[in-house]
Amino acid sequence: MRPLAVPVCAALALVALVERSARADFEFQVAAGGGIKWMRAMPTLEGEETSTSARTLPAQDVATGGGSVTALGGSFDLSVVLDDHWVLPSFGLGAYAAVGSYPTVLTSVDGSIARVRPWTMVAIDLLGPGIGYRIKKRRFMFSGVLRSGLSIMRVSGSVAAGADTQERALTGVSVMVQAELEACRRLDPGTRVCLQVAPRLYDFGVLNGATFGLRVEWGR
Repeated sequence: MRPLAVPVCAALALVALVERSARADFEFQVAAGGGIKWMRAMPTLEGEETSTSARTLPAQDVATGGGSVTALGGSFDLSVVLDDHWVLPSFGLGAYAAVGSYPTVLTSVDGSIARVRPWTMVAIDLLGPGIGYRIKKRRFMFSGVLRSGLSIMRVSGSVAAGADTQERALTGVSVMVQAELEACRRLDPGTRVCLQVAPRLYDFGVLNGATFGLRVEWGR
């Protein structure tokens, strides 16, 4: 399935569910928490147009070395639950910053020596629509969700300009598809604490990472 097909499938599934159960019991579910984002291979990013003392470099793709990066951050999520089983994610936002030590990546840009600093990576996840299903067993709940979104990344770098260097930001945007697997324990009738694992089926590439998190959910 192509990444762009996921929002369409989710929309069609929503229409079918609403038509099938026009009087279905529904409620909103809110979740927030922290976690880890792991990217298997950093993608090629676009360097912004940069003016140096010698010339002006146009916006162009820059290789980042393709190494893995680990980041820490948090996320917020809003979903609709139908009939206490069907989960329809609507919107979510995640923000992460790289942690750890990474070597500077040396590359070239239009004949000039360039450097990429992976430890400056900042990633923003804009989570969109999806569809999933959940089951409950006493105080425990388990769910699986397939959803789409956008992945945004920014990394700092520099390019040589004679004896000096000029800072240059590298950015990229990709369609993202992830599978969210979750196990929760109820704390009270309206609050749960959950462990979530979300493999990235597509994020600047196929099977290019995952997120792992602990979060709190509010909703029945």
